[in-house]
Amino acid sequence: MYEVTLIANLGDNKNLLDEISHYALIKDIPINREISLLADIKALFLLLNFFWRHEFSLVHSVSPKAGLLSMIASSIARVPNRIHTFTGQVWVTKNGFIKYLLCYSDKLINLLSTQIIVDSKSQLKFLLKHEVVSKSKAIVFGQGSISGVDLKRFKFNEQVRIKMRSQFGVKDSDVLILFLGRLKKDKGILELIQAFSKIHTESPNLILWCVGPDEEKLTKIIENTKGVRVFSYTKKPEDFMSSADIFCIPSFREGFGTAVIEAAACGIPSIGTNIYGLNDAIINGETGILVKPKSHLALIKALRLLYEKEDLRNKMGKAANERAKIHFSSEFFTDELLKFYKKLIMLSSK
Repeated sequence: MYEVTLIANLGDNKNLLDEISHYALIKDIPINREISLLADIKALFLLLNFFWRHEFSLVHSVSPKAGLLSMIASSIARVPNRIHTFTGQVWVTKNGFIKYLLCYSDKLINLLSTQIIVDSKSQLKFLLKHEVVSKSKAIVFGQGSISGVDLKRFKFNEQVRIKMRSQFGVKDSDVLILFLGRLKKDKGILELIQAFSKIHTESPNLILWCVGPDEEKLTKIIENTKGVRVFSYTKKPEDFMSSADIFCIPSFREGFGTAVIEAAACGIPSIGTNIYGLNDAIINGETGILVKPKSHLALIKALRLLYEKEDLRNKMGKAANERAKIHFSSEFFTDELLKFYKKLIMLSSK
């Protein structure tokens, strides 16, 4: 029997209190995504005080900033088991001093942790190459992913597809591309818009939906493109996936690509960039297509191929669905994580 505490910057997400509070105690600590020296120092002291008072057996962090602050605070508080999960590196697309600083932060996380989980095999290879993590304490569960896919939730729903497409004026004969993620330049959204715009002039029944929070004020640029609709937020990404024909995620960096396997569970093939993380989530030519990063021309070629060949879309979608069911069930990853926790706690209590 475990007592679980979730620490998060709730912000506007107070609904988490209702959704999770019957499973775990929730502690709201304002950990900002971006660097903010005073706010980060405050968050560090709040974490340190909280860890000291509660004497946790294990602390597990996810995300770069939360990982750095949590590993520093839990080390000082002498928490015996300190785990961090790497889900992608911010510094991959940076330059100069900021790249060095962020890379060093990841190395410090590894130094202060007792165990490291990495959410894809290719990302682990990348981290070992750059001497960010130690081979002796870094692991990947199964075929990768931070938590797998809830197969009961993410599955194709014909009725939802009909309703959603009808509601937003998408005909049954239209081919719908879905981008789901934060609207940021390093997610490749501008390259996608450029590629889509070119194909849409030739094939007006090709439609693009972009779903996710706009973090860089790109909505106006995106919405000025014919055939594109932006949805700022959804609690039901599975509904959008059932409505789509192709999932597209042309990121410059990605730890794994959870949305890819969620789309796969809904029977949707994906187009993604050939970068570490995504090339674990997509089997090129089998469950989707991998393209050169930062290339709208490569995207045009891949999008046109899947747009024109319905049989290929269906074949890849079926293969993606089968792979998601076999390798990425959330039940598998939950069991693996619980076994991992139990082993560490038992060893540290001896």
